[in-house]
Amino acid sequence: MKIAYFDCFAGISGDMILGAFLDAGLDETLILELPQRLELPQVALARERVVKSGLSATRVRVECPHEHHHRHLPQIEAIIDRADIAAPAKAMSKTIFRQLAEAEARVHGVPVEKVHFHEVGAADAIIDIVGAAVAWHAMGLKAAFTGPISVGGGMVTMSHGRYPVPAPATAYLLESLPVRRGPVEAELTTPTGAAVLRAFVGEAAAEAPVFRAEATGYGAGSRDFDDFPNVLRLQIGRTEPILRSDIVHVLECNIDDMNPEFYPYIMQSLLDAGALDVYLTPVIMKKGRPGTQIAVLTPPEKDTAVLDILFSQTSTIGVRRYVAERRKLPRETIEAETRFGNVRCKQITLPDGRIRRVPEYESCREIAEEQGLPLKEVYDYIRADLETGKVDAGA
Repeated sequence: MKIAYFDCFAGISGDMILGAFLDAGLDETLILELPQRLELPQVALARERVVKSGLSATRVRVECPHEHHHRHLPQIEAIIDRADIAAPAKAMSKTIFRQLAEAEARVHGVPVEKVHFHEVGAADAIIDIVGAAVAWHAMGLKAAFTGPISVGGGMVTMSHGRYPVPAPATAYLLESLPVRRGPVEAELTTPTGAAVLRAFVGEAAAEAPVFRAEATGYGAGSRDFDDFPNVLRLQIGRTEPILRSDIVHVLECNIDDMNPEFYPYIMQSLLDAGALDVYLTPVIMKKGRPGTQIAVLTPPEKDTAVLDILFSQTSTIGVRRYVAERRKLPRETIEAETRFGNVRCKQITLPDGRIRRVPEYESCREIAEEQGLPLKEVYDYIRADLETGKVDAGA
């Protein structure tokens, strides 16, 4: 799964996000062409390379002279709807602005539709937010994580007056996310930056998984500080496989002189003794005689019991034994609600995080016998129900 990790040691703002994405390899035309795609011809964008406290970073400058920046949410959504950008980017852009509106509504005690955007209604904020959504979609990101977010300190001047840092709307947007004050008396995290990060990360920040970084970008802020570089560090990478592993013993023997009617009984005896799996393979043995190979996968602690059954219930006089490592997907048994009632199923987590659910054979067999239906029909009905996601509880 492709993810983004935001290292907000110097805070986060809209222009820092755009700069970080560009520095990490985003096609710059996707950002530089936004004014035309958003029908905001009065806006000019420029990308430049800057150095912050000795650290090279990308700076995105947004210039919008004579901009009338007092807009309500419906006006901003109309601009986004008209934009020549991908539908997922439009949806995410509107989600970010909706979260901003909800935070402002809490601050001022008014309905969301009555929120009168000031700073974040300006064209530069629209560019920042839509640009972030476009970047997310273009880079194929599926999840985002963040470290502690530096918010700064002191007071900040806004359209309604002076407020403590973080600004009231920013404080609401950062709820449930990891924050820290400082390291300077200045506003390091803006409402726009907080809203974008919240939309990317989600309602509650999870601990970042192990991932393999593929690109690192630095997005520069507008101010300079003495003790640290005013940049946002962004890492793009892929999570490590979620495969689990364990050690099993594999026991094998070849048989060419036993009544084949015995095999089902022997297989069940091995499974009852704790074997993980048993399978038979037709083989051609020496002197051209047809035979059968019995292969048993067993936990190491069940090794002796399995050997006893192979020697006592088959005609073999020798068993090969070797140790193997299994790589397997996480799985669990669950109870799922279906048209036949609760059915036991296996829930499997795929490497990209998607979930696959498969009904257990025995449950399907019991239903088929009780209902007088073909087993395949029962299985197909349950698979269709599982795709609707009507899962009841784990077991």
